[in-house]
Amino acid sequence: MPAPDDRYSRQTRFTPIGPAGQQRLAQARVLILGCGALGSAVAEQLCRAGVGHLRLVDRDLVESSNLQRQTLYTEDDADRALPKVIAAAARLRSINAACIIEPIVRDVGPAEIAGLLTGCDLAIDGADNFALRHLLNDACCRSGLPWIYGACVGAYGISLPILPGDGPCLRCLQDQLPAAGDGPTCDTAGIIAPAVHLVAAWQVAEALKLLVGDRARVRRELWASDLWAGTFRRLGLVGARDPACASCGPSPSYPALNAPPDPAITLCGRDAVQVAPSAAVRLDALAQRIGTAVILANDHLVRWRDGALTGTCFRDGRVIVHGVTDPVRARAFRDRWMG
Repeated sequence: MPAPDDRYSRQTRFTPIGPAGQQRLAQARVLILGCGALGSAVAEQLCRAGVGHLRLVDRDLVESSNLQRQTLYTEDDADRALPKVIAAAARLRSINAACIIEPIVRDVGPAEIAGLLTGCDLAIDGADNFALRHLLNDACCRSGLPWIYGACVGAYGISLPILPGDGPCLRCLQDQLPAAGDGPTCDTAGIIAPAVHLVAAWQVAEALKLLVGDRARVRRELWASDLWAGTFRRLGLVGARDPACASCGPSPSYPALNAPPDPAITLCGRDAVQVAPSAAVRLDALAQRIGTAVILANDHLVRWRDGALTGTCFRDGRVIVHGVTDPVRARAFRDRWMG
């Protein structure tokens, strides 16, 4: 293994980081919420930069359709249906053994988000939906933790650092951004890999500024680009903060943190419904009970097929039912097999 001074020599020669900044990176802890295209690209860059501790949180599995743009994953990961954070952790540890990787396979709701932020210096958005981003926004506004928003679809990408108490939060900008469920997604409109890596680069650059203590250089504007059209725009945010904002205003109610959990969620563009867990599950016992219908079982999940429907159960009891978009049918399928 190369000596630390040699490994980061090109980075420490960059004056805004230097040896002191490199030491701060080694002591930093970052939450990456979502480990798909953006999250995995961000994780790799931060790992290579020498950030000391990365907490990776994602609910999904590696699928073959991910491999076109999600560079941490391989065909073997998809064949084995590994959870993304498990596959990412293995790859990142092979890239930088000095970086502590904490993978968490979890669907995140109001009850979990505060614990995931505990001990972190910064959070980075790798989510694939605005409900989760608003949850992260409210939790960071409440705790005062900076976070970096990012999203991409097609050839379009957008990014914004959000510094609670210093400029607008995500909810302040909701009129300029797509409402939850209104905009296209990667599943419905597609995506090209260069858009992913552009946004990830923006996010990581701002993260490095914050982590080395160069907060004054963090940009206070929204960046957006369409790589196919060759356009780039910067949106200044002076005066954009909503004085009555429910997330960052003087009397915040944090709506996302107080939203009731959804017992079943239709997954956009995937012909699938996620059914919330009722209790943790012993996967070995479940596989034995399901019997010959099981088509895949490992330490993280059990998958089985019943006619046109396929169920995937995780250790926390969460079930994804493929081949259905009706939550009632999905819950009935889950209950028929799991009681």
